[in-house]
Amino acid sequence: MMTDRWHELPEAVRTALVARGLDAWQQVYDGVATHNKEWRPLRPPIMSSVAYRRFTDISATVARLILAACLQRASTAGELRQALGMPTGYIDLLDEDLPLTEDLLGGVRADILLADGTPYVVEANIDSALGGAHDSDGVAERFLAAYDGDPVLDGIGLAAPPSAVDARYEAVRAALELTRTDRLAMIFTTGGTYPGSQDGLAMIKLLEPFSERGRELGLDMRVFPVEWLTLDDAGRLLVDDGPIDAVLRMFVPQGTTPSAGLDALGTAMRTKTVRVFTPTASWLLASKSIFAWLWTDLDSMSPDDAEVVRRHVPRTEVLSPDLRDRAIAGQNQLVLKPSGSYGGVGVVVGPEVSAQSWQEALDAALVEGGYILQRYVPVDRLTMQFVEIATGEVHEDAVPFCIAPYLFGGTPAGAYVRFAVPGAGPVVNVAQGALTSGLLLTP
Repeated sequence: MMTDRWHELPEAVRTALVARGLDAWQQVYDGVATHNKEWRPLRPPIMSSVAYRRFTDISATVARLILAACLQRASTAGELRQALGMPTGYIDLLDEDLPLTEDLLGGVRADILLADGTPYVVEANIDSALGGAHDSDGVAERFLAAYDGDPVLDGIGLAAPPSAVDARYEAVRAALELTRTDRLAMIFTTGGTYPGSQDGLAMIKLLEPFSERGRELGLDMRVFPVEWLTLDDAGRLLVDDGPIDAVLRMFVPQGTTPSAGLDALGTAMRTKTVRVFTPTASWLLASKSIFAWLWTDLDSMSPDDAEVVRRHVPRTEVLSPDLRDRAIAGQNQLVLKPSGSYGGVGVVVGPEVSAQSWQEALDAALVEGGYILQRYVPVDRLTMQFVEIATGEVHEDAVPFCIAPYLFGGTPAGAYVRFAVPGAGPVVNVAQGALTSGLLLTP
């Protein structure tokens, strides 16, 4: 499958893209959350519209099969938690009696790697708290604006995918049946790893364009930290400008720092004085152990669905003591991952570590429990151009990358693209210094 079309573009187009990027990168990445202080990309990845649709189709199919695998083992959130081996309280604010339905697929962002052009879904983030939509939308639009008026670039038909921000707002509106009088708040945490989120007031200011876009779409919108939430005398959830009717939950409901605000949100959810997109049960579906279930369930799938799993989901098994010897022998074909973590935490890539480190990681994982073994995907590289911030010099390098298309309420919109920087390691994660971008499409 063709992904980035850089090498197909005429030399004059490539030259113009880099030149415009050099002029505009500071404006393009102004306000974009990143831990990386050394590098910025000079262009976004460019994909054909056909390839983008293929990625979103694969993502939608895998998400549907994940829910089906869960329904074969559980009918409620509590039953699913137990089937996944998660202790009580592992998922914050979980309604154990909540039925498992398609409503839990309100937000999907599959992480896709490519090997020899074949897409592989290595993780499926399923939740409302899918980061990067605001940044990826903005980066794509600002690059497009930088190209506007360039005679070399005007003729190649570059366009951004549909807005992920807009699609999520529409999914929230539909799922929560919002009216114009309903007051909506996007709730984030100051205890997370998102760059800059520890400063609640700064985040509110940074996300004002996000709030403004919601208001443009007819929603009474604001953002607020979960730690600052309170309840009024009637049990309604309060932000600084009064009670709210609905919440767009933008924090991962796992290991959230305890606070009076989190307790207030939990109380409002239990008493149904606030509606929430999405229930925290959604995050159960993001467990990487479910990928092992997909492989177990192949015989019960339709031939087309089974082919999607075989072709686009790396073989996955739940780590157990009886797999230890095989895992040691197959180190160069395996990746070790915690089932319930995110952000690249705890991932050990077999071919990238010593035999001793691999064995130690396996033994530690067996003691801790809750890990999977997944077939290693030898990733294709993305040729990218970077500016070194300290010197202003341009560097070109072929780097590992990950494409993560969004689905909100089943609607494909935008994509969160992450790539390593020159000299970085194999795990492509923002918390570990990877850079982010939007995506541009060609006809």
